[in-house]
Amino acid sequence: MNTETTEDKKPEAIVIGSSAGAVEALFSVLSGLPADYPIPIMVVVHLPPDKKSVIAELLQAKCSMDVHEAMDKEPIKAGTIYFAPPDYHILVEPGKFLSLSTEEPILFSRPAIDVLFETAADVYGAYLLGIILSG
Repeated sequence: MNTETTEDKKPEAIVIGSSAGAVEALFSVLSGLPADYPIPIMVVVHLPPDKKSVIAELLQAKCSMDVHEAMDKEPIKAGTIYFAPPDYHILVEPGKFLSLSTEEPILFSRPAIDVLFETAADVYGAYLLGIILSG
């Protein structure tokens, strides 16, 4: 018999979806985390697909954690914040690694928050914390 309750479950990963208007809020939330934060964080920000994003670079300057754009087939590590690159969906794969996709936009967006949240939920289940920020 499993006696574990929802309160007993601690997140193993965090996913954040944000509109471009919520970047300031995103920075406020993430910049205070310590370098040894034990949970990986994956972020999708809806930005124009045809421009290079500097969000990861700007946050890295204010944040103790490692911050960078996700790379295809990259293993997910604690203490790291991964951003979806412009014009790529970011997916969490079984085995806890990231993959990038150029499949069709979802609701006119690539990267799409839905893709990250759905694939992360498939892998982490009840041990996933999801956050939505809007501008």
